[in-house]
Amino acid sequence: MHSFLSRGNAILAYTLSVLSFLTFVCFLSTVLVDSRTGVDINTVKIVVKNVPDYSASREENDLGFITFDLQANLTKIFNWNVKQLFLYLTAEYITPSNVLNQVVLWDRIILRGENADLKFKNMNTKYYFWDDGKGLK
Repeated sequence: MHSFLSRGNAILAYTLSVLSFLTFVCFLSTVLVDSRTGVDINTVKIVVKNVPDYSASREENDLGFITFDLQANLTKIFNWNVKQLFLYLTAEYITPSNVLNQVVLWDRIILRGENADLKFKNMNTKYYFWDDGKGLK
């Protein structure tokens, strides 16, 4: 007869084998799904103003205002394994003082079941577009 520990070991090993197989099947069900989609982004209006930054110092820094259009259909990205999407729009630019600057201008979380067909016109940025100096002009 087998002991209690050897029977428990056999059950645990079998359970882990089945769970490993099911995990691999879940991986295979979404790894080959093409989740790319087309996105159309157009800038409508770009305004750069030189304003004093009262939060840190009295120096004048550039403040950018961007208005943009965004069209994207993200419905085919959602499957059983995607609960939400985090979208964000960044701006990358080069200034004499910094080689690479990255600023997040806008973001949005889209949950499963919400309208994922985005058609935004004349959207303003959600966050301020500050530059530490006069590098935006």
